Amino acid sequence: MLTGVARVPVTAARGDELRALLGPVTPETFVREYWGAKPLFVKGFKEKYHGLFDAEAFSRALSMPGPAPVDFLRVSFDRKTEQGTSALVAPDEPRSSAFRATPEQAVPLFDAGATLCVSQMETRVPALAPFLAAVKRQLGYPGKVSFNAYLSPPGSGYNWHFDSRIASTLQIEGTKVWRFSNRPAIAWPRANGTLRGDGTAQYADPGVVAAEWERLEPFDPADTTEVLLEPGDLLVLPAGVWHEACGGTGGSLALNLSFTPVSYTVLVRSLLDKLLVAEAGWRGPAPVLPDPATGAADSEAIAAIGAELARAAALLASLSGDSAAVAALWAAFVQNPNPGFPAAPTPAVAATPVEAGQRLRVRADGNLFALLADGGATLALVIGTSREVELTGVAVPFVQRMLREREFTASDCMGWNDGDAPFAWSDVQTMLTSLKREGLLEHAVSTG
Repeated sequence: MLTGVARVPVTAARGDELRALLGPVTPETFVREYWGAKPLFVKGFKEKYHGLFDAEAFSRALSMPGPAPVDFLRVSFDRKTEQGTSALVAPDEPRSSAFRATPEQAVPLFDAGATLCVSQMETRVPALAPFLAAVKRQLGYPGKVSFNAYLSPPGSGYNWHFDSRIASTLQIEGTKVWRFSNRPAIAWPRANGTLRGDGTAQYADPGVVAAEWERLEPFDPADTTEVLLEPGDLLVLPAGVWHEACGGTGGSLALNLSFTPVSYTVLVRSLLDKLLVAEAGWRGPAPVLPDPATGAADSEAIAAIGAELARAAALLASLSGDSAAVAALWAAFVQNPNPGFPAAPTPAVAATPVEAGQRLRVRADGNLFALLADGGATLALVIGTSREVELTGVAVPFVQRMLREREFTASDCMGWNDGDAPFAWSDVQTMLTSLKREGLLEHAVSTG
């Protein structure tokens, strides 16, 4: 889909980065119509990504001292036709391939015609990390969000393949022609895919053995779309969409904003661990003594396994998507830059008691995520990467009002009781001081 453009640079849209990135497509339309289902092309404007990233930042990231991660830099010499499309290779060879390289090898490889792909660019360009966190929060997305950067000389780019994650390209400098299938070969594949020289579709990892449900149909080159990406443009390709790309006459620099899914297997495992960790039987399964002659298992051990499974099943059956425990887990995954792994602890703030005349504000960096649960009776908050707060009763509308107001005088909060008698200052002071200690509130900066 080709859309118009809302001229709001993403770096000038603090607190609304997602809308600025997608505009004029709304986040609601993006999630309900495009997410994981069909490609989206948004025509941008030259200044849309100004101040976010550029060639100088790419160069600095490559030249930073210290060892680079194993997969930090990958390069590709995929062969092209004169028209910039994937060149044919031997029937049994993949049309697209890449290999690891060191940062020291980057310049000579680029000069030789290779496309450079630097992974997790936010780890080397710290200014990118807050943008990623903001997009993750504003989507309410529990998976991994990351930036790869692609630098291609003229006529260079990866040949036909698909990714196992959503790949969103932000064209920074130069131009690039993209061709992509109009629908995923398979929804949310478990591995990347590639085409062989004979046109056979297969998974890129030779160790992946496809189950019957994930067998790939033949690639149809007629069912594709071609677009030219210029600075400021955005292209979002769902996981499983075939695509190839070719840098324009001046080459291309782009950021790839990827959304890697976290499965419900991981979410449920984390949920059960959190809710059942106090149960000794859950923490430490007993051995199952087998009969060496028949393999028959100890009946008592089998009964113990059944009891623990029944306990877990009953617990899951008692929950809904609106349960406080689920909301808290979801919020924790949204706030965690590496979901599925323990987040670095967010330290408490040394907080002196709040005074009535003090000006306060919700933390200016917006690094928090709030989710209502239990039909609105509970508000799950995660502040920073890992500080969890669960609110109930009158604290729910009180903090909701706080999130709407953003900045206020402490004594004003006494009147936030929805038309009832004002709150006592001692109660308000206790609440505000606690939320300040948790990192939700900070002193407002005086502009006088």
